[in-house]
Amino acid sequence: MGLQAHYEEEVMAEEEPASAWFINPVSLVLQFLASYGWVLVGCAAVLLYALHKLRPLYDKWQQAREDAVYHKNPDVALARMEAVQRARELQQQRLAEASQRALELQKEREERKRQENAERLQKYGGGGQRLGEKGDDYMPLSAGASTSSYRPPKKSKCGGGGCGR
Repeated sequence: MGLQAHYEEEVMAEEEPASAWFINPVSLVLQFLASYGWVLVGCAAVLLYALHKLRPLYDKWQQAREDAVYHKNPDVALARMEAVQRARELQQQRLAEASQRALELQKEREERKRQENAERLQKYGGGGQRLGEKGDDYMPLSAGASTSSYRPPKKSKCGGGGCGR
């Protein structure tokens, strides 16, 4: 019996690690990152640097390839120029329409504001006097039609109107 129990323990011990990998894949990923994380970061940095340096070369190569296609077939270049012209005309047309709509909205707002002001003027009375606008009969310095009551202020040697007394 002792031998069979020992054998069963060995079989269980062999099955446990295999089942542990399937049960907890998060620990597997974390263990991989703990072991090889800096290598992955280094590889990513080298890859980004290489892409940054090689991108302009790739763009030049692609432009040269497109130019070669245009030189071989002038119809392609003409079609592309026409497409660009159509796109510009479409943008110009949309801009003109948007400008026209904005102008109409502004006119509507001004008309609405003018109507509101007219309604307010009728509601609260048609008149009143604005500040700064005086009538023809307004003379602030005259007491009456024949006499003048204005007197200039008394001049003093002291600027404040008195010398301390």
